[in-house]
Amino acid sequence: MAERGKVSVIIPVHNGEKFLKRAIETALYQTAPPLEVIVVDDASTDRTREVVGSIKDPRIKYLRNDVNRERAYTRNRGVEVARGDFIFFLDYDDEWKEDYLESSLEYLEGGYDVVYSFPREFIDGNGKVIRVSRKPLPKDTGAIIFSSLIGYPSATSMRKDIFTGYRDEYIPREDWELFIRSFLEGRSIKVLDNRKVLIREHEGRTSRSLKFMHSTLKLYKDYKDKVPEEYLPQLTLHTALICLRFGNLPRGWFLFFKSIARKPSLLKNSRNLINVLKWGFRVDRFFNYLQRPSPRT
Repeated sequence: MAERGKVSVIIPVHNGEKFLKRAIETALYQTAPPLEVIVVDDASTDRTREVVGSIKDPRIKYLRNDVNRERAYTRNRGVEVARGDFIFFLDYDDEWKEDYLESSLEYLEGGYDVVYSFPREFIDGNGKVIRVSRKPLPKDTGAIIFSSLIGYPSATSMRKDIFTGYRDEYIPREDWELFIRSFLEGRSIKVLDNRKVLIREHEGRTSRSLKFMHSTLKLYKDYKDKVPEEYLPQLTLHTALICLRFGNLPRGWFLFFKSIARKPSLLKNSRNLINVLKWGFRVDRFFNYLQRPSPRT
């Protein structure tokens, strides 16, 4: 099949020798082949360069940061040199099904600015599906975004000419922040529930770091006065749940009651209620939280 829409795939990587080859291959061998796959090496110290060199395909472009600059800068650098009309991001440890590009291009070429393919399948180190998400998705795109049901870069594609960059100050929530900013800028966003993206679960995921909570709080502080009134309860509740999850019980409970006071119907979502009960009374996590230093954000 001929190239469609000049797709550039951006793969940021730091010490990704274990999974990188598979990620590159799932990008190259699509039913709608990409124009190029740009691998941006964020100063890896392992065999990342050799892994890229072992794949003989002229569509691969390799860039390397002289020093570790984190993933926001690294993705942005890839976009700067991209020649495609459409940008697709893929993390080095994730994979795509072979018709992922084709399924998203249908909507990008149809006029949408951003297309997100909601990930439901999670894989282990060998690529075996170990978990399938059953989360219900609201029909309202704004509710999806402000509830943080969206954000994985590997499921994100957009027109290059509307890309305004990932922001370092929100790492590791820079992916969610990009969607919030895009929504507030009036971009047309399509969310697909088509199971085309495979997310790899492993200990290195940054959602397990305390910095994840601090970045969530920063994002809430920076955007709570800009969010449409109808979506503020979702943003507040998500921030509350992240605080409870990491043991910040005072802030978590305060934000929880604040969100429910604005929109009591949020408790009709059984998942919200289960998470509150699961995390809201973990005194052990609270004491662990008090003993840990706050990371810089």
